[in-house]
Amino acid sequence: MKIILISGHKKNWGAGASSVYIHLDRELQQLACHSHLFNLEDYLSDKLPGTIQKLTQAFHVEQKILPQIKEADVVEVAGNIGWRLFRKLRSANLQKRPLLAVRLHGLEFKDEQVRITEEIARLMKLPTKYKLLTRHWINWQEFKTIELADIVICHTSREADAIITAGLKHESAVKICPLGIDPTFISDREHRASVNKLLWWGSWVERKGIYTLPRAFELAVREMPNLSLTIGGSGTPTEEVLSYFPPELRSHITVLPFVSEDEHKVILAEHDVFIFPSLSEGFGLALLEAMASGMPCITTLTGMYDWLEHGKNCYIVPMSAPTAISCAIERLSDDFTLRCAIGDKARETARILSWQNFAKRTLEIYTEHLDKIQGSVESPYIS
Repeated sequence: MKIILISGHKKNWGAGASSVYIHLDRELQQLACHSHLFNLEDYLSDKLPGTIQKLTQAFHVEQKILPQIKEADVVEVAGNIGWRLFRKLRSANLQKRPLLAVRLHGLEFKDEQVRITEEIARLMKLPTKYKLLTRHWINWQEFKTIELADIVICHTSREADAIITAGLKHESAVKICPLGIDPTFISDREHRASVNKLLWWGSWVERKGIYTLPRAFELAVREMPNLSLTIGGSGTPTEEVLSYFPPELRSHITVLPFVSEDEHKVILAEHDVFIFPSLSEGFGLALLEAMASGMPCITTLTGMYDWLEHGKNCYIVPMSAPTAISCAIERLSDDFTLRCAIGDKARETARILSWQNFAKRTLEIYTEHLDKIQGSVESPYIS
């Protein structure tokens, strides 16, 4: 099977959506598929301003990728960047059109709901240009890509339910395929007697709960003065991240904007509890990586929530609830048995979710829909 994968990001093993495609491309090749991955830099110049890149990405995908699709069985794009390419392929007079798949690493309109909520709560101010133009254009592109795709691949039932409920796609064309993890993240853990070191990981953006975390940490430190917090993989300068916290707390905080994978694993082993207060996630690889290390995780019910069980493999708190997070930290510090049990069960969950299984599930989805199309007496490859 010849498969073309089109990522919406630059090649980066340490970035969530980008690493998903790097792993998928590698594992599909291990399954004897002819897979070729196009990353952002392969079709779009980095000389363009970031906003222009975001607004014109679908046009560059069509221009660059269309001539290279000959004989492809499957063309898969990420998110909202495929509508121009899909429309061209549907309108072309081809004897055999490839299966058109879109993979959602989250839903833009779900992220948009978070931004609106945070603005209403007076936690942030959205730029006027964004409110008038950018968000509508990006949402429209996402909806159009979903509409033109033959199949939509989601990482969780959260995305699948939203698409089906909104009437964007029939449930027969929406499939769930959970992500995986590198087995080297799975490790044993020696739990300390009490909780001293908290860890937060991810891009420093509003949907990750960056307005909830400072208040939660402030409340926790009042009860546990020796607590420290590490903020890793933020991609944001230290001074900017620290500005969200009260000055008196900043000496308790370490910010690591960019970290290698090997350093990440060491950091996971050094910390006691993982904090994941996200408001919107496509899956949440950072959470899965923390679970794989056997670290008990305090998380909201988003992202990989199909796999989360409160009190068993994680500790679930409401969204935008700093007091609940602080209480959860205290509870896990006081209850050593519970902390160990949650960490051990988290590791067991992570063992199930491998990149190899992720690729196998993806290939099953492709094959199932290709078989349906080939067996149809109607116009081939049309959903």
